[in-house]
Amino acid sequence: MLKFMGLACWLLTLTILFNEDSVEGRMIMNDVNDNAIVKTITVGADEIIDCYDIYRQPSLNHTLLRNHIIQMTPSSYPKGMKLDNIGTLQLTQTWQKYGSCPDGTTPIRRKGKYYKHTPLYKHNPSKLSPYKIHDISQKDTSGDHEYAAIKVAGNFQGVQAKINLWKPVIEMRSELSVSQIWVAAGELSDTNTIELGWIVNPILYGDDHTRFFIYWTAAGYNNSGCYNNDCDGFVLTTSNICLGGDFSEVSTFNGTQKDATFGVHKDQKTGNWWVRLQGIDVGYYPSSLFNKLSNTADRINFGGEILNTKSNGRHTSTQMGSGHFPSEGGLKTSSYFNDIQVVDENNVAKDPKDYEIHITNADCYDLRIHNNHDTNGFGFNYGGPGYNAKCP
Repeated sequence: MLKFMGLACWLLTLTILFNEDSVEGRMIMNDVNDNAIVKTITVGADEIIDCYDIYRQPSLNHTLLRNHIIQMTPSSYPKGMKLDNIGTLQLTQTWQKYGSCPDGTTPIRRKGKYYKHTPLYKHNPSKLSPYKIHDISQKDTSGDHEYAAIKVAGNFQGVQAKINLWKPVIEMRSELSVSQIWVAAGELSDTNTIELGWIVNPILYGDDHTRFFIYWTAAGYNNSGCYNNDCDGFVLTTSNICLGGDFSEVSTFNGTQKDATFGVHKDQKTGNWWVRLQGIDVGYYPSSLFNKLSNTADRINFGGEILNTKSNGRHTSTQMGSGHFPSEGGLKTSSYFNDIQVVDENNVAKDPKDYEIHITNADCYDLRIHNNHDTNGFGFNYGGPGYNAKCP
């Protein structure tokens, strides 16, 4: 009997040890996610915002974030960065008209019927995917990406730019229009990027609304990374900004202009990459997610991108930016990036130098650098209508 009890105790001990070891990840996930939603905000039939307890947000399930201590605010900001230059937008996102998330929670857009979790297809030329935008420094073997952008090479720890917001017309539901900033390091399968800006993407969101987005990859878009909260990684710290939320106001042709300031910078103490929108620190990508950006970025890109599927046997008429060329006019006509600043290896914000203009086809979408930088800092106008007499 004693021998049996001893064996039973030994088996019980092994079982406990085995279960603790084998379910450790799940235990953490349960701790993160169980009863994590404090409040739910219904925006419409196809959009719901859940307010998660900040300490139980889904991103903390990432294996690299086990026992992660949340950094609530940046330890500092880059020297010389224009922190009070937040643009003209007042009501940032539509969902805020329907409610607000309490302090200590973070708003996360619920994955609805239009959600397609296919982040690995972002740079796969064989598939038409809502994730198909990529680093313009990489060769596009599919030939279906069109750009009007600038590239700046060096060693960088951040960037900030004011981008005005539009609602470009998307010809085919399988296409998209993006205006964004790329922060990148590494090459090919080792490419690391952090991307942010605004996007119109009917496949991903089921509508043509202009939405705030972020994206990351740590392996050349092949086996890591995603938009917004679509996978674990980005740590939200605000209750005011929802990733993937649509902007409540956009610019009108020859009318009122709406813009917003987008930025990302590397924290000097933690190495985390903080995302900032309209003067609000949205959250951060932990440095541990990256193997290249854990140090510095070696290039930063700014501008517009569209996906051209040529579904009608010609170039798409999907618009970039406002849908108007810079040659048609500046303010109130074509789209703009203003007050562009890059943060150098010494953590000092300054105007970009030695930039390269990258335009796929100027007859479809174009870009012109501002001649006068005194009022709105370094910037440019960009965009176009796509299909026209010179862009067949």
